[in-house]
Amino acid sequence: MAKEKPPKPEEAEGSSQIHKRKKSTGTINLLVETRRQASDDYARAQRAEKAYRMRKNATIARSALRETKTHFIEGFKHIGQGLKGLFTVIRAVPYLIGEKQEISRRRSEVKKRARAEDMRKKLDEKLARKYAGVEEETEEGEDGEKKSEAEASGGIWGKKK
Repeated sequence: MAKEKPPKPEEAEGSSQIHKRKKSTGTINLLVETRRQASDDYARAQRAEKAYRMRKNATIARSALRETKTHFIEGFKHIGQGLKGLFTVIRAVPYLIGEKQEISRRRSEVKKRARAEDMRKKLDEKLARKYAGVEEETEEGEDGEKKSEAEASGGIWGKKK
């Protein structure tokens, strides 16, 4: 018997293999690779977007920090100036109080003078009426006019009206 040739792989499996569909591993591998690449691209895009947002927010935060530092520095300078002024004012409080007391004293003095002047006028009028009413005796003047004693003497205080 002669040696038979080994059967070809297609023929060896027989007729059951003929009706089966051929495997398409190339297409499946291509789809899997495309999906992986798209997933990697998406993840890379997300990381890039996150990094962009981080840089943007970090820039805003740095400017806010710089501005805040400036405000705090100015604030501390102003607090120092305010405290320095406060101590100056505290040392000058007696002078401020003394000035207010002097102003008040001057006002009350002016009021006292005005009241005394009013009282003096009222008293002069009262005394002039009293002397005019009680002593109706009149002196004849050099001109022949009649004058009361109070008018002749110039009033109580020696002033002529």
